Amino acid sequence: MLPLKKYLAAAFVSVTAISAGLLAAPAPNKWLSTVTVTAKGAHVLGNPAAPKKVVEYLSYTCGHCADFEANESPAFKAQFVSTGKASLEIRNMVLNPVDLTAAVLARCGGKGNFFGNHKQLLSTQSVWLGKTKNISAATQAKLKAQDFSGFMIGTFDEIGLGPIMQQRGITPAQAKACLADKAAFNAVVGMTDAGAKLGVRGTPSFLINGVLQDHVHSAAELAALLK
Repeated sequence: MLPLKKYLAAAFVSVTAISAGLLAAPAPNKWLSTVTVTAKGAHVLGNPAAPKKVVEYLSYTCGHCADFEANESPAFKAQFVSTGKASLEIRNMVLNPVDLTAAVLARCGGKGNFFGNHKQLLSTQSVWLGKTKNISAATQAKLKAQDFSGFMIGTFDEIGLGPIMQQRGITPAQAKACLADKAAFNAVVGMTDAGAKLGVRGTPSFLINGVLQDHVHSAAELAALLK
């Protein structure tokens, strides 16, 4: 697999194609508001000492990821995360440059904002993803020149992510500062490269206690592996 930076510079065609087509819990809800950040920059929801550690590799332009967040993740969180039995760590598997933009944007506002931003971006995926045809030649040129922050800021404006993030209390100026944050960019790139080395090939993909699981697509399938 090509290193992510080289891959992104050549990936814009695929983007336009997309547009066409966790300690025992003293109270259950405590863990649903407990967020920690790993040394690699991934966000973890729930009991940090949970006996079962679930990692989800996802892409913000992946329809299956949006479906899992809306229809499967709530049941998993209610059964396992809220009770302290499992934690949920979100790692990026960036598939294209627009995905990169959303992944960096999800980190805006600090760790306490991450899971809300994450849900907002996935729940509105069909809105902003459908506008990738609006990405201008000037913005595309920034990608080709490997000006990734310039590309992400241009994309933010041109596909309408501003109003979506304002619903999260993040102004356009704040969002653009986040998109220019090299540390956030490096964290997202690093997680993607590490996932590729682990053998992650599709999204969403799951690890349980460090072991990559094949063919897990629902909360029920996760639950069967966690019991």
